[in-house]
Amino acid sequence: MRIGVVTPVLDGRRTFRGCAASVRAAAQRPRAPEVLHYVRESDRSRDGGVREWAEQFGCRYHRGPDSGLYDAIAAGLDAAAADGCDALAWLNADEQWLPDAPAHAQRVFESSPRVGIVYGDYLLLGPDGTPRAARREIPVRRTYLRFGVNYLLSCTVFFRAATWTESPKFDLKYRLLADKKWYFGCLSRGVRAALVTEYLGAYAMTGGNASLSPRAADEQARLRAEIGGDAPTAARALVRAARVMEKALHGCYAPERVEAPLFAPDGEPAPFRGLLGPFWRWH
Repeated sequence: MRIGVVTPVLDGRRTFRGCAASVRAAAQRPRAPEVLHYVRESDRSRDGGVREWAEQFGCRYHRGPDSGLYDAIAAGLDAAAADGCDALAWLNADEQWLPDAPAHAQRVFESSPRVGIVYGDYLLLGPDGTPRAARREIPVRRTYLRFGVNYLLSCTVFFRAATWTESPKFDLKYRLLADKKWYFGCLSRGVRAALVTEYLGAYAMTGGNASLSPRAADEQARLRAEIGGDAPTAARALVRAARVMEKALHGCYAPERVEAPLFAPDGEPAPFRGLLGPFWRWH
């Protein structure tokens, strides 16, 4: 199996090497699939760009105009599909794969031909790249997506190339939540998603995350209205409570001892071993 992973970059020099190092390390694992790393850097980047580092890590680098994050990701996914990749993914420049992530995805895709999307658990990193929390997830349900937040994080998600090429692409009027609408649309069309109960990726809480944007609440409201989730606050609270209860029943809130071969933002190895709970704290 060949997996194509796309990294969109806008002023990403501070963290890109950690992201690229994690992809290279995963591709070099025993029994790992072939991995092609596509870097799509916006011509709006003002920090000097990452071309030299992308080339050092063997990435397929492109710099050019785009209309935003999801436009850049879509162009990279199209390129990967055209190059014959069997499965696709994207990884933001401040995110990382854990070493066996692509191997886990390959195992599920090869053993379950009807599964179109694979996702898993993840670590939350602080602004300095240090793990702060470990999040276990539950099976994805359209009701939870319709009325709540998106819990398929890009650092853990893989999907078949056919899932991408045979589905409507990102709705670019959503600059923060186009991925959530795309996942919801895939599930609504009958695409099956499988949860891998392993830590597959690491998501950095930098303070500049899209979920913290002042526009996020407005986009959430518009998307809920579009996909039928525009319910009273009390009804949404009940759905949120149901998701919390399901996570509790699956043991998702218990602290765990985690061992993770992560990378610092500058690309140097930064292995972690310690006890992590599921709750995030800035300090």
